[in-house]
Amino acid sequence: MIKLEGIYKTYGDTGNLVTALNNINLLINNGEFVSIMGASGSGKSTLMHIIGLLDKPSKGHYFLNDKDISDIKENDLALIRNREIGFVFQAFNLLPRTTVMDNVMLPLIYRGENNINSQNKAMQILDNIGIKKIANFKTNQISGGQQQRVAIARALMQEPSILLADEPTGNLDSKASEEIIKILQDLNNNGHTVILVTHEEDIANKAKRLIVLKDGNLLSDNIIKQHIL
Repeated sequence: MIKLEGIYKTYGDTGNLVTALNNINLLINNGEFVSIMGASGSGKSTLMHIIGLLDKPSKGHYFLNDKDISDIKENDLALIRNREIGFVFQAFNLLPRTTVMDNVMLPLIYRGENNINSQNKAMQILDNIGIKKIANFKTNQISGGQQQRVAIARALMQEPSILLADEPTGNLDSKASEEIIKILQDLNNNGHTVILVTHEEDIANKAKRLIVLKDGNLLSDNIIKQHIL
C-alpha cells in the first residue's frame, strides 16, 4: 500500500541546510497496524506529514497503491488525501459549539453529500465506537476521550484506506488512552490500515509493528513479539 524509496526531507538553504529525513526506505502493507516512534526532532512528524500527503519529500519516491505520487500537483494530492487518508490528531480539531453528529458529517457535507444515507452512515459509525447516545451533544460538552472518538468517527466517514493517528492519546488520561487504543486495534482487526505516530513507548507497543526514528534516520523496524501467534 505505502512504499517509500530513498525519501529525504531538507529545510533551509545551501548554507544552512537541515535534514529532517535521511534516505528513508519503508514498506507498509494493507491491513497493518504500525507505530512510528521517536523523540522530539527524530523526524517522525515529518514522516507523518509525507505519508499523510500534507508535505512532499525533497528527494525520493512515494508510491501509494502502486502509483508514484511524489511529484503530482497539489490539487490532485489534496483529492487523494481526502479520499485515501483519515486523520486523527492530538488536538481533536473539532468544531466546539457544533454537535457530535455535525462534526462527524463534516467531510461529507464538504462533498455535498448531506443526505439521509450519509446521516445513517454517521450514526452507524458512532454506534460502532460506542458514542451514539451523545450524537446531539455539542463537542464542548463532552470529555476528551469522547472528543477523540468523535475525531475517529469523522475520519472514518470517508472510508479511507489508511487511518493516520498523530499522538491520539497525547491529551488524554490513562483510562481514555486505553479506550482509544482499543478502538484503533479493533479497527485494524476489522481490516483498516492504521499508522500510529507517538513518542510514548507503551502506546507504540500496542501496535503490531514498531518503527523507530532517530535524527532523521530509520533506526529500527520490528514486529512486536507479543503479537506473533
